Amino acid sequence: MKKTIIIYHSKTGFSQRYAQWLAEDLSCQAVPYRDRRRIGLSQYDTVILLGGLYAGNMSGLSWLKKQPLAGKRAAAVAVGCSPVGWPGQTESMEKLFGGTPIQGFYCQGGLAYDRMGAVDRAMMAALRAALRGKPEMAEMLAGISQSFDGTNRAYIAPVLAWARQ
Repeated sequence: MKKTIIIYHSKTGFSQRYAQWLAEDLSCQAVPYRDRRRIGLSQYDTVILLGGLYAGNMSGLSWLKKQPLAGKRAAAVAVGCSPVGWPGQTESMEKLFGGTPIQGFYCQGGLAYDRMGAVDRAMMAALRAALRGKPEMAEMLAGISQSFDGTNRAYIAPVLAWARQ
């Protein structure tokens, strides 16, 4: 099996949970994003990044795109609060990963208001306020009005299949 490293950027714990599950299943190390400079990527054949998906951007992805990936397999797993298969997911993933050598994946995370920083809580409050009074957005508003955990170990199956190729 190829030598694999998993790097994760997790604000509220959902990306970290997926990284730990992947590390267990692939028998490799999961390293927090803050420690990425201590890792010599040159010693790895496969690099997998996990990070939160916020307003169409993935945490850590710009860093990964700048790394020398020639001769390596690289993947990135965007973790967001929307369910797998949400409308616009395909377009969002294409925008993030299209035209790059990085294989993109998506896993549902959740919302953990008690673990969010003040800025993120304020942004979510502003989003909820903007959605109020819009009947067509009632389902979305209900979905982001409280904390929830939508992680599911089954969501990493496509990542595992890709990594084991």
